[in-house]
Amino acid sequence: MTNYSKDDEKIIHKAVEVYGGKDRIDEFEDAKKTHSVHVLATGNHPRSELTAYATLGGYHCPTGYTVGGIPLRIEIVGACHSSFELFPQILSKCVFHMMKSHVSIFPGAIYKDIITSFDHSLHMQHILLIPPFLWDTFSTIELSDKKVAFLQAVPISENERAFALEYGVDSLLSRFDDERVNVFNLERRTVV
Repeated sequence: MTNYSKDDEKIIHKAVEVYGGKDRIDEFEDAKKTHSVHVLATGNHPRSELTAYATLGGYHCPTGYTVGGIPLRIEIVGACHSSFELFPQILSKCVFHMMKSHVSIFPGAIYKDIITSFDHSLHMQHILLIPPFLWDTFSTIELSDKKVAFLQAVPISENERAFALEYGVDSLLSRFDDERVNVFNLERRTVV
């Protein structure tokens, strides 16, 4: 059984509050077993046949940003059709990327080939990080010596990644709105 710190418990409490409960918290390790990340899962949220997830571990990674002089850290949230059982692994790999690359994380960041590293056959290949549009109650929380904000992971295709790089993330998200994209489906058709 995992012993969670007070900071861990605050993050877990926030996710449970937003999702209305939790089904489980799984632990994932990187390939070398030097880093671990926990991912909370809540089934049938935000609707049936979907599972919502929230990472626990990203807040240890410096982002290079501060809020009022206090370090800002990030956790990743997202939802996917429950049939895609690898989605929590994808989220944990995003956090491992933060831990190892020391690249600043921000709204609009794209983690290239995160999905492809697990399954080359899926239509979606990358992860786009944006403010949580599904859950506006994922507000920034204060821990003992840092603040934690949440970013939502949205799976995107290679064509969508190229479009976002050329025309901007906002233009891509407008296309998503226009096309009523099912961002929960790793097998959906690309919008560009």
